[in-house]
Amino acid sequence: MNNRVALAILPTPIHHLPRFSAATGRDVWIKRDDLTGVGLGGNKIRKLEFLATEAVRAGADMLVSVGAAQSNHARTVAAAAAMLGMQCELVLGGNPPTSLTGNLILDDMFGAKLTFAGTSDWTALNRAVDEVGEKARKAGKHPFVIPVGGSVPVGALAFAAAFLEFNDQAAHIGIRPEAIIHASSSAGTQAGLEVGRALTGSSTRIIGVDVAKITESLAAEVERLAHATFALLDLGVRVQPLVLEGYLGAGYGIPTEGSKQAAQLLARTEGIVVDPVYSAKALDAVCKERFDGPIVFWHTGGVPAVFAESVPFENLGPGVS
Repeated sequence: MNNRVALAILPTPIHHLPRFSAATGRDVWIKRDDLTGVGLGGNKIRKLEFLATEAVRAGADMLVSVGAAQSNHARTVAAAAAMLGMQCELVLGGNPPTSLTGNLILDDMFGAKLTFAGTSDWTALNRAVDEVGEKARKAGKHPFVIPVGGSVPVGALAFAAAFLEFNDQAAHIGIRPEAIIHASSSAGTQAGLEVGRALTGSSTRIIGVDVAKITESLAAEVERLAHATFALLDLGVRVQPLVLEGYLGAGYGIPTEGSKQAAQLLARTEGIVVDPVYSAKALDAVCKERFDGPIVFWHTGGVPAVFAESVPFENLGPGVS
């Protein structure tokens, strides 16, 4: 996309995790999309560069989007709107909290108006964000509505570009990863990576870990979105996405014992932070699934969610006294 709005600091680094690898018995590398440089980082800003370009071209003066209360995507939309001098309204799941924590603090800091939908049902949330957009239009605004996760073909194109970035880095370092593992929820990241993989002919598998259960079949949604993205490029390529189930636990935004242990292990071996409810669930899969060659954990960000809830003192583990 020519004349794309530039927001992120790219490329993000990729490096080896020697102590984490030794602890897990795997050869693990990490792609640091937690270091994209906007609004405390995260991969969502890649999609927003492409989507913001469309918004600017459409003459928008307001960004509107939707997500869970601690949505990393929503937080990044708020940061992007601030950078572009636009207003921002976020439709968030659940009821208004008694105090702001985690990503909500940043949403407010970036100047976003927060509207809590009173429900966590995704159908209702999507309906609510459309209503906010329509209300803004009637008030004379020019809103640009971004769906959950920015997961539309234009947004997915950003991760086709991200795979090309990664592929060049891997070649320069001299590694041929068996797989890329990442947290997957609204399908856009995984669909884009699949497109990039196909464009390069890479043998590296893309493995998404379903951490949200937004759709009935995440694999089917990734496939649909990847094919729609190929259509933008006038290509008829087909993909068969690989999605790992079994790491969600009790639900979206709720940590599992495995995610907490994986997050703690990475922190205590490498000094790198992942949030316990999103990226750490994919990291849990890195620890538990079997791999024969080098693997890359694509750190999609989400660090502010670490500060979303208080942690009981007795749960902090060894090292606290």
